[in-house]
Amino acid sequence: MLARLLLPDQQLLHPLGALVAPEAITVVAVTVSPTAACPRCGTLSVRVHSRYMRYFADLPCGGVPVRLNLHTRRFFCDAPACPQRLFTERLPTVAAPHARRTCRLSETHQELAHGLGGEPGARLCARLGMAVSGDTLLRELAGKTPPTGEAPRVLGVDDWALRKGHRYGTILVDLERGEVIDLLPDREAETLAAWLTTHPGVEIIARDRAGAYAEGARQGAPDAQQVADRWHLLRNLVEALEAAVAREEPALQHAARPEPTVSPPTPAPVPAAAPEGEEERPAPRAARDRERRRERKRAVFETVRRLHGEGHSILAIARQTGKDPRTVRKYVRAAAFPEPKQRGRASGFARFQAYLERRWAEGCHNAAQLWRELREQGYRGSRSTVRQWLSAWRAPRAPGERSPRAARAPVPAPRTVAWWLVRPVEHLTAEQAAYLDRLKQQAPRLELAQSLTLEFFALVRQREGEKLEAWTARVGASGVAELRSFVASLRRDWEAVVAGLTLAWSTGPVEGQINRLKGLKRAMFGRAGLPLLRARVLPLAAPV
Repeated sequence: MLARLLLPDQQLLHPLGALVAPEAITVVAVTVSPTAACPRCGTLSVRVHSRYMRYFADLPCGGVPVRLNLHTRRFFCDAPACPQRLFTERLPTVAAPHARRTCRLSETHQELAHGLGGEPGARLCARLGMAVSGDTLLRELAGKTPPTGEAPRVLGVDDWALRKGHRYGTILVDLERGEVIDLLPDREAETLAAWLTTHPGVEIIARDRAGAYAEGARQGAPDAQQVADRWHLLRNLVEALEAAVAREEPALQHAARPEPTVSPPTPAPVPAAAPEGEEERPAPRAARDRERRRERKRAVFETVRRLHGEGHSILAIARQTGKDPRTVRKYVRAAAFPEPKQRGRASGFARFQAYLERRWAEGCHNAAQLWRELREQGYRGSRSTVRQWLSAWRAPRAPGERSPRAARAPVPAPRTVAWWLVRPVEHLTAEQAAYLDRLKQQAPRLELAQSLTLEFFALVRQREGEKLEAWTARVGASGVAELRSFVASLRRDWEAVVAGLTLAWSTGPVEGQINRLKGLKRAMFGRAGLPLLRARVLPLAAPV
């Protein structure tokens, strides 16, 4: 009874007995089919030539490995025209020709390799009683033919990194089923067009705003509706807003220096010059290095502005100065030289400055006591940092001694300010909201850019593509050059943008599949090639 229950195909095999041992269960069986078909010509044969034994590994029973010893027959092929004289009977439901594992064990190995990979799958197999090496699991998975169904009606397209910064591929996702369809070896328009040509039937293509994918979709599926992804539209708009903020560099710096609510004590007088015969103490080396770097950057800034005034292009200026084109573009757009941002402890300390000024005015000048009070409010810095801030408000200890440099309020980066401008007011801190109020007083142009940006955000969230034309007209009349450039990019891909603001499809599910793909790459330590990644990402074909 046990032997019959352990057989992979009880209609094709008949058990002869079973040997149960602690290390393995061995089942002996024989085939019972009266005829066998020639694998070359398909002619049925009843003449048995001989018998021999085949040995298979099968699914375990209760964690104990199972071995199947099968008496298999050789037959004569009696077809006169067939060159095959002898053949071994085929057992498609039991095992493949020349295999050492049953079909059901191989399918289990493939499932484990697809879900876990090589070495993790091998460790689990050993615990379950069907030991196999990690390399064997990956070979079985790579040899599995992925399913090839009909082309999807709605296709999502995006790129992913085979090797970040060097080599990229393309992932194709069926957005209706949420499954990966294929992985392409690059992100060229010709590759996508060739895939679409061989898989007709795609009606909607959701993609990012890359020109290669737009061109590939036009070539391979000219009748398909292209949909620009909404997240990428918002990202491009925020980048345009960031460029508009970066142009207002003087306003950014001025808004970061608010008048204190409680004035600190009168600063100490400037130290007198050193007595005759004594050398004046030089500035610290770090300060001298900072000043030299600032002068070098200012010289490059002036050179860039001069060359741009002479009519040179961004790329030409970048080649002459050796700077990145993005740096050259930032210098060209800036109204004044962008002063280096102050970094370090001031950036995390600025929100406690008002409290320190109030406590100092109340007469508390003890650094240790003020440090303890700040710790209760969430400060995580050291006591020496508080002492350095307070030392700027104390009188010098001796004539000629340099007082510590007073801390300056940090100037937030343009990207940070851009995200503050698009964030809901209730999600801003009091300091951030106050900074934006001061900034918009200094640069009213940014208030207009913020209003137009938030209006576009509303169009995207409510999917009101029919209002896009009116919004672009208001941008054209606003005079904000960065937003007008953004509108110009929309015009080049207008139909896909309107579809993105109207239809419900997006590349969100594609990004989820890319995240899954990244996890698989990390689990395999980045050593998996495209064939193995494709085998693990694509769904396994259902067993026949």
